[in-house]
Amino acid sequence: MVPEHPTNGAKSLGHEGRRVVLLITTPVGESFQSIAQITGYQAPPASPIDFTSYENSALPDLASRLRFTTHYALCVIHRELWESTSVSLLQKFRGARFWDHPGDFTMMSPSRSSRSNSSMIPASLNACQPWSDGDIYNIDSGEVIGQTDISDEEITRALREDWTYMPIFWNCHDLAIRLAYIIVRPSTRVIRVLKRLMRSLRRACNTEIKWVRTAGSVCIGGWGVGVLGGIASVPPLAMAGLSVFMVGWSVGFFGGIAVNVKENTRYKFMIKLEEKFPQLKSLHNGA
Repeated sequence: MVPEHPTNGAKSLGHEGRRVVLLITTPVGESFQSIAQITGYQAPPASPIDFTSYENSALPDLASRLRFTTHYALCVIHRELWESTSVSLLQKFRGARFWDHPGDFTMMSPSRSSRSNSSMIPASLNACQPWSDGDIYNIDSGEVIGQTDISDEEITRALREDWTYMPIFWNCHDLAIRLAYIIVRPSTRVIRVLKRLMRSLRRACNTEIKWVRTAGSVCIGGWGVGVLGGIASVPPLAMAGLSVFMVGWSVGFFGGIAVNVKENTRYKFMIKLEEKFPQLKSLHNGA
């Protein structure tokens, strides 16, 4: 039987943690799939996961199926449930709660996760949610990051608010990784694991997205026109991200400039987060 979620207050991060924190991946949504098609990237076929298994090892780790063109979410499960050898993976994930960014519409791109019905869905709707069996069966990898005693409410407040979304440069990967780091018990292992993941995702981005080729395809397809059409209504904070996005998808001549502007804007976003969450400096340093 799946244990109920406790209602008592959360302990500090220094405690061992009664709940397990995982990062999990699922296929991306239709709009991001169109980007993948433009770039010509084809994800290698993955063998199905046996969700009837009672062994957690049946869930492939993140590195074994790592790619940039995928959706990341944070998953929290009671430790007793996760460590049980008499409960299937499906039952364990049925008892979990998930946090993820749905790729809401921010005038960067109508991008959405595979679980979003519309790019207009507010990001807050994907906080502390149970997943349907269909969503669970879409999980293609996952990994335990650490443990926590932070309450669902505190997790939701931690990083879900006012997140400026950019589908390539500042997306669901960035949110899920940083949210995991904020809520788990701190350790050098956690920093090492998450830094390695961040670096691997950036390398995968460069491998999967051929910027020069993609720029021409997008411009010819008229994709840039749709983005330009919404500039007048973009909020000030999002304008910085929009400028990066537009440069990033411009002609190949501007490729070097795009990378520099992209990195500078990403850096500013990280600094802004550090003002609210000083502990992120350890994660960002050298990442």
